[in-house]
Amino acid sequence: MMSRLCRACGAENREEAAFCRSCGSPLPKKKKAAVSGVKALADRAVMRFWAITACAAVLLAATGMFVMNRIKERSKVTTINEYTSKFDRIDDAAFGAASAERFHIQSLWWNMSVDDIKRVHPYATASTDPDFISSMTVTQHDYKIKMPHANFMSLGINNGRLYAVKFEFGPHEVFESQALKVPNKDEIMYGRFKGLVMAFRRLYGPPAFVKDDTDKMSPQEAIKSVKAGTYKGSPSNIYMYWDIGDTRAEAVLFGHGKKLHLTVRFLYMPVWRLVGK
Repeated sequence: MMSRLCRACGAENREEAAFCRSCGSPLPKKKKAAVSGVKALADRAVMRFWAITACAAVLLAATGMFVMNRIKERSKVTTINEYTSKFDRIDDAAFGAASAERFHIQSLWWNMSVDDIKRVHPYATASTDPDFISSMTVTQHDYKIKMPHANFMSLGINNGRLYAVKFEFGPHEVFESQALKVPNKDEIMYGRFKGLVMAFRRLYGPPAFVKDDTDKMSPQEAIKSVKAGTYKGSPSNIYMYWDIGDTRAEAVLFGHGKKLHLTVRFLYMPVWRLVGK
C-alpha cells in the first residue's frame, strides 16, 4: 500500500488519510492530473466514435434513398415499355375492322339506328356526353371485343343514328377493379397511349396530323408536361388523327384535374363536319 508523507513532520500516513497521524496537519491533496488526462482522452474518443457513427448513418440513409429512387425510376420505365406493347394483338383485333371502305368497331357501323344499337348492346343507356348532340354509353363489361383499360364507350347520336364512337381509357385494365390501388398509374396511361398510337400506325398508316410538344422530352418529362396541361404558357397535350375514308380516328393524351386522361374517338366526318363541336 502506498504511503503519504506529512510535509510538516515527515511522518508516513496511509494513502487515503486526510490528516497526519503524528501531528494532525492536513496532508496534501492527491494529484488527479493523470486521471483527468485519461478521462479527457476517453471523452474525445467517445465523441469521435459518435461523430463517425452519425456520418455513417447519414451516408447510409442517403445511399438508401438514392438506390430506392433508382429502383422507382427503373420501375416506371419498365412499366411504360411493358404497356406500350402489352396489348398489340388485342388492339389490332379491336380496331382492325375500321377501314376506308367500311367502319365496324364493337359490332357498330355508321348511320346505325338507335334500335339496332340496342339490339347489339342491350345495356346501352342514354347519356349526356358534352362532345355530342346526344349520346349513349356502353360499359366495358358489355364490349363485344375485349379492350383493356377502355372504361366505357360513348356513342354520338344525331337524328337517331350513330355518327361517333369514343373510348375513355383509365389506368385499370378492368374498370370494375378501379377501387384497387395501382402503382405507376401515369406510366401505365402513357404506355397505353403509345401502344394505341403504334397500333393505329400499323392499321391506318402514318397520322394525317400530329401535335406533340413532348416529342423531344424523356418519358417522365413528357408525362409531367402533359399532366400539367401547359407547355411554355400554352395549353399542352398530345393529339393526332388519321383519316380513313369517311372516318377520322383520333388519339389524345391530356391532363385535367392533376390526372392524365386518354381518349380515342372515331368520327363519321360527313356528319361531324355539320354537327360536330
